[in-house]
Amino acid sequence: MTSTSLTHAGCVVFRDDKEKIHYLVISSSSGKHWVLPKGHIDPGELPEAAALRELKEETGVLGEIIQPLSVQNFDKSGRNVVIQYYLVRMTGSTEPMENRKLIWERRKSALEKLSFVEAQNALEDATKIIRSMK
Repeated sequence: MTSTSLTHAGCVVFRDDKEKIHYLVISSSSGKHWVLPKGHIDPGELPEAAALRELKEETGVLGEIIQPLSVQNFDKSGRNVVIQYYLVRMTGSTEPMENRKLIWERRKSALEKLSFVEAQNALEDATKIIRSMK
């Protein structure tokens, strides 16, 4: 899949808390759902840059990309949304630009909280990679 067909970029963010992995789950802009940080790729912007920009804007979390995850897609209002997710390790934080709720959850709880299958699939991809890194 080429980056020109991508419409969005997102992150599965993790942090290591005393050997336990926690994943970042955030409220949607409407506050009705639990999602992963993601957003539109601006014209001329690399998907990697868009993912980290959206993460910072929505959550104030700073991170480093470990590697790309699978591309996910779904229909929203009759339009196909194509998302490149990235596995991101939290490196710090700053003030978010948006007012979202943030929660850090273990894998099982994060999967149960996430409202959409595409986000659950990305989190499962991330979990496999993190386990292989240990």
